[in-house]
Amino acid sequence: MSTWNGFGTTYRGYSHVNRDGSHYATQWAVLFFLPVVPLRRHRLTVGDSTYTQYGNGSTSVTRYAVHEETPLVGAEILRTYLSWWVVGPLIVFGPPALALWLIGDAVGFGGYFLLMAGCVAWGIWAGGTLDKRNRRERVLPPS
Repeated sequence: MSTWNGFGTTYRGYSHVNRDGSHYATQWAVLFFLPVVPLRRHRLTVGDSTYTQYGNGSTSVTRYAVHEETPLVGAEILRTYLSWWVVGPLIVFGPPALALWLIGDAVGFGGYFLLMAGCVAWGIWAGGTLDKRNRRERVLPPS
């Protein structure tokens, strides 16, 4: 399981931890880290992750112990699509878009620049907070 600059395969839709420490998760083909196509579902145990930065790119590799392959679950696929393509973007981009719409042309270049910087900071903070909360809730190692 690996991604290169946001392209590759990864697991999404982790279940809560089972008694034996394993999870159920769906393997997805991803573009820009967003799930595009569900490939298969496994019961697995999450291992260590390595992150390597190159000149203008990066690679992350996570080790998994796959115990068994299980059938894809439609509700989990729908939930993953909704959370990554609808709810997540609304949380990350909604408040900045609303602020830009409300303020509009009322501020000069300096104010507009500060507003844009705040919007970028909000997006980074909100995305990181959602990921951290989900990992803590599912008892997963940090990314």
